[in-house]
Amino acid sequence: MSDNHLTLAKRFWVDDMPGSSVSGSRLSNLLETFARGNSLSVLGQRFLTENGLKTLAQFVTGEISESQFLQLAPVEQVSRVAAALVRQKAAEQQKQVEQEAAEARHAAMMARLHAERLQRESDPKFIARQKNRGLRENYGVDGFVDEVDFKQVMTILRKLDSARRLSEEEAVWLKSEGRGYASEEILRVHNRLEADYYLGEFRKTGDVWQLVNASGHLRKCDASREAHDLLVKIQDGALKQTKLKSAVRTTHGGVLRDLGRHNEALQLADEAHRLLPNSFRPCTLLGALNLEMGNIALGHEWYTKAEERGAKPGSIESEIRSLLGRMPPEKRESVMGQLLSIDTVQYAWLRKKSALKMHHR
Repeated sequence: MSDNHLTLAKRFWVDDMPGSSVSGSRLSNLLETFARGNSLSVLGQRFLTENGLKTLAQFVTGEISESQFLQLAPVEQVSRVAAALVRQKAAEQQKQVEQEAAEARHAAMMARLHAERLQRESDPKFIARQKNRGLRENYGVDGFVDEVDFKQVMTILRKLDSARRLSEEEAVWLKSEGRGYASEEILRVHNRLEADYYLGEFRKTGDVWQLVNASGHLRKCDASREAHDLLVKIQDGALKQTKLKSAVRTTHGGVLRDLGRHNEALQLADEAHRLLPNSFRPCTLLGALNLEMGNIALGHEWYTKAEERGAKPGSIESEIRSLLGRMPPEKRESVMGQLLSIDTVQYAWLRKKSALKMHHR
């Protein structure tokens, strides 16, 4: 803002007008022109009149004298300022009205949406869908569930969530057709329920076979320590059958393997094998233990003996995949290389990309 322009604006009683003291504005240029003694164009005169500067327009055209102008201009300015204030107040009031109307519309919309949400959320179908979604999230079934499998999946989840055991048919389905839905959370809860059931049977009957069954499930739900604490209390004198003695030692050996006590596990697995030489289960355990301990050739020999005694090749492969998946990368590569050097045909699956996708049991 220039002092000269402001002085001119005050001299002609238009300093209340927007742009009157701003250099380069239309009104400021007209004031400078007139102050230099030059006449204003017809357009300039019209600009003054259309902007409420009637007295100044009359003065610059000579219709009134300077003394008349000095009498009338202040009055006109006061009137102009008052009118501007009225317009400003009206504009503010209109803005307030529009804002209140907008707020009212927004409040009405939010109330409607809230009512619709309450209505929707009270719908039994909506409640059921939300509960189903929550169950699937809690049990790690976040992906797509095929329509033909949905009922079976939800039946299984509801049972597990209410701490009820799965039926034999449901357990078989989960491990076969429904294995794609068998998340870690589902399997953990399922195996915990199975373990509790067999532990209950063991406590009621004293049947050690029930403890063997329970221990297998305890291992699968990360409760090997609990299994060990129970198995270690079993006295040899309570084991009348050779098959049961072997099963207890094999199971306990697997538990000790989980706990990282490989030498003790080896001793029990060896005893189990000597008790029941034709059983593949001690052989499988001896194969796993030796692979984990770095005795690759010996581990291969025990797995071969396990197959000769009835272990399915697919189960051996699955066992080795799981075992490799828990190894550090460098050790895994070393074990894979040694197995391939022992038998390239039997371990050809190790060369496939799918073999790299190791899974944890």
